[in-house]
Formats: sequence, C-alpha cells, structure tokens
Amino acid sequence: MTSTNESKWLIPSSSRLASKSLEQEKAIWDENHEDYANTTFSLTQDPKICKALVCPDRSPGYNIPNSPDIKVLIPGCGSEIYLQKTLLEFCPQIGQVYCTDFSKTAIEKALENWKNADGESRINNQQFVFEEVDSTRITEQKPEWQDKFDYVLLVNSVVSTEDETNRQMIREFGKVLKPGGKIYGFFPTTLCFLEIAYFSRKHAHCITEGYIDVYGNKVWDPEWTDAQIYYTPLRLNRIFKEAGLKRLSLEMDFLDYEPFVSMFKEMIDHDDPDIFLWHLLVRYEKEALG
Repeated sequence: MTSTNESKWLIPSSSRLASKSLEQEKAIWDENHEDYANTTFSLTQDPKICKALVCPDRSPGYNIPNSPDIKVLIPGCGSEIYLQKTLLEFCPQIGQVYCTDFSKTAIEKALENWKNADGESRINNQQFVFEEVDSTRITEQKPEWQDKFDYVLLVNSVVSTEDETNRQMIREFGKVLKPGGKIYGFFPTTLCFLEIAYFSRKHAHCITEGYIDVYGNKVWDPEWTDAQIYYTPLRLNRIFKEAGLKRLSLEMDFLDYEPFVSMFKEMIDHDDPDIFLWHLLVRYEKEALG
C-alpha cells in the first residue's frame, strides 16, 4: 500500500460552532435511529442505488462476485437493511458481510430489522454480522480486520462535519481492504447544491449569503448553526489517493426518479422538473503490495 504522509487541501474546523464530541455525535444518531423513517431519508431505500453498488447495469465489470470467498464491510450501515438485502439477492453465496455503525441504537435496530426479514439463520451461521464499531478506529477496535475485506460499500457513510474525521474513516477503510480490494460508494457533493443555487432563482441567496462554500466543501443549514461537508471531486479523489487507493471510476449519478424527485421538490420548494439531486458514485481499489 503506497500512501503519502502529506495531507492536501485540509478543511479547518468551523469557527461558527465548536466541533461536536464523539459522544454528542453518537447521541444525535442514536436519537435519529429511534425513529429513522421520520427523521432521515435513506438513499438505500431505492433499489437502483443498491444495485449500482452490487450489480450495476451500465458497469458490469464492477459486479461483486457471488462467491463464498468474498468478504464485504458495510460501515456506517445505519438501521436500514436495504443494501444487505440487495447484496444477498445478487450474491446469495457471499462469504461474510459485516455491518457496522458507531451508533449502538442503529445496530440494535438493524439487527432487529434483519431478524424480522428472516435473516436470523444467516446471523447464526455468521454469514452476516452486525457490530458497533467506530469507523475512525476500526483497526484499533478490530485489529484482526486489517487486510480482511474484498469490498467496502458506502452510501453517504462519510458524513462527519469534520474533514479530519472523514479522512480518518477513508484511511481506515483502506487499511481493512485486502490488496486489490475495492471501495464502492455514494458521496454527496457541494457542486450539486451550487448548481441548484444558480439555476433556481429563489435559492440564489445561498451563494450571495455564503451558505455554500465550494473551496471549503461546506453547505450550511438555513439557521447557520452547522455545516455539512460535501466534497468536490478533486478533493475527494485526493483523500482517497492519500489513503493508498487508486481510482477506478468517479461519475455523476442523477437522482431524477421517484422517490427522490418528490422528496427534493418538497425539501427546497421548487417547481422545475429539471432540478434534482445528484451524487458522486466512486469506485477505488487498494493498490497491491510491490
């Protein structure tokens, strides 16, 4: 694994609010997962999103093999199980799938949902494992996971408001991959919101008032109380490079179909059918030793 010690284009912590502690972050997500369906919109509830990671139609060379030798990690899995079910649909003979989250409530809910979906036997035979693990400390908490996984699947899982925390997650994902192992994932991007602010006149103030900061890769909430980091492709690519991962593909994925169209229309109150969210769909590979 070849990585550089130099971190480039670092994003400083926001001066508007003190950074949240890990305990505060956990408390927020524990509360969200108590009633996740009504507090958070999960991309994975759409089968197209899950299939694009597991068995993509337009990129068949990136299919996950249906093999008992394959081990998959789904970090930041949350309490929903759509991605796990899709993975099992296309890869019923998959070796092992580890689903982790730093929220204890998320793991408890995911485990309950999985058992209710007739998945208990697959837990008992250890094909599926659900565990509370901090994505910034995977190899510290699970040293036996170093070089263990063939694939890491991410869906909006690198979402800390702190740049260094996000970078640490990606470094950890690189460490747990086998040489030649791959990361497939969806990432929100600041450029999406910049486009929307330019094309939707009623949202132009998001640029003039500084709600969108492209250089800082931040999008502020309407009350200016917190900022979410949504990476641009250049910065995201650099972060993966620093983690010793080489790019296989990085593309735009338009969420121009239901339920995303209706959800986003209601969220920002617009009536233009050509305005919708888009994400970055990334695929990276851990460089082989030597």
